[in-house]
Amino acid sequence: MAVTVDNGDLGRAIRRSRRARNMTIEGLAFAAEMHPTYLSAIERGVANPTWQRIMSLADALKTSVLTLVEDAQEEAQIAQAVRDARERIAAERD
Repeated sequence: MAVTVDNGDLGRAIRRSRRARNMTIEGLAFAAEMHPTYLSAIERGVANPTWQRIMSLADALKTSVLTLVEDAQEEAQIAQAVRDARERIAAERD
């Protein structure tokens, strides 16, 4: 299933990766040389990070940009599956 990946999907992928490494927002932000508030905005999908910022985050997480992109694609697929399930449930109620 092809889905479109957006900033929210990327943010959820970064958050999942950060939490899997038991890192705080402050710790990851420091390692990636950015403000914790900006990182929080990225994780919530409200900031539009540059590729340089994404590369800094990948380095700080000790992963690759490719892995972050693949994780974001997975997040997008999960979000689409949830939307599809909600639509089926709503249709069954009508």
